[in-house]
Amino acid sequence: MPQSASENSGHLRRYAVPEGLTAEQRFEHWRTWYGSAVETPMRLEKSAHASPVPFTPSAISLAGPGFSLIEIYNAPALGSWAPNPDTRDLRLAYFRKAPALTLALNGVPEPVLPGSVRFIDTSLGGSFDAPEGFHALQINIDRSSLDVSDAALGSLLRLPDLAKHPIVGTFVIPALLSWKRPGIDREASGTGDIFRSVMATLVGSLLETPVDDEAQKPALSRAVKKYLDASYDNPNLDVAMVAERFNLSRRSLFYFFENEELHLGERIRALRTRRALELLLQADAQRVSYSEIAASCGFTNVQSMRRAVKEFTGMNVREIHRSEPVVRVALQQLRESLIT
Repeated sequence: MPQSASENSGHLRRYAVPEGLTAEQRFEHWRTWYGSAVETPMRLEKSAHASPVPFTPSAISLAGPGFSLIEIYNAPALGSWAPNPDTRDLRLAYFRKAPALTLALNGVPEPVLPGSVRFIDTSLGGSFDAPEGFHALQINIDRSSLDVSDAALGSLLRLPDLAKHPIVGTFVIPALLSWKRPGIDREASGTGDIFRSVMATLVGSLLETPVDDEAQKPALSRAVKKYLDASYDNPNLDVAMVAERFNLSRRSLFYFFENEELHLGERIRALRTRRALELLLQADAQRVSYSEIAASCGFTNVQSMRRAVKEFTGMNVREIHRSEPVVRVALQQLRESLIT
């Protein structure tokens, strides 16, 4: 994949087969694009057992300083690539949907089940057989930034499916499923830091080598924030629950958030308050009791919600509708503080 034009920006590429082509033309268009887009030249052929269901391949990739991210919906095909000894990336692939996929690395074919997560080395030759296509997401990180030796790489490549590894479920897959957002190409440097952190955390766990706290910080911060975004409405959610979820001490957890605008407990409260304000501003809010709103936002009682609303807006709950423009400004500021 091409490198970024500057330290902070990345190169975002999208591909889809043009409309109005015959089935033969569609495959040829995709094959030509695919062969030129990947770093290691790959030869594609039609699968003799291809599914009769029409399939439209597509891809999106982001390349930045020392990393690239790829998501591809691959058409039914046979693929093969020659050894590329110049490749220095550590590649981790998540085969989200891979019906009937067979992958051959080092000349040994093996089935790949949907949901599998595997390390891949394109410095060696290989092939795949995908009669029904597949949906895959991939992280590529410069090995030198992770200090992964050839011997360590060999150990990683011999590992079986990693889908059930706790770090894969907690960090890797959520990161892969959420990187495509508007403006991502302008945030490539920060995105690269997060994915290097994700890979460093995983590799350290797999090789049983220590990982510096600073290396883990971006990945952990991102994973915890996503967990809070999905769980703030649980009234039992607190710092202790988060620490248990990520197998960390409270002290470590506070360290990872010490430079954040919102510390961990503050972030939980801000998420609940944001949702409460959104519900209170709705036109039919008066038909819903304060206790119902508080409960749906994760507050343990109405008094807790009242105090949070007062803290973030300077107003009592009953004043929300009378000062709606001012409250909406406060709500927007609250949303912006939760983006970081």
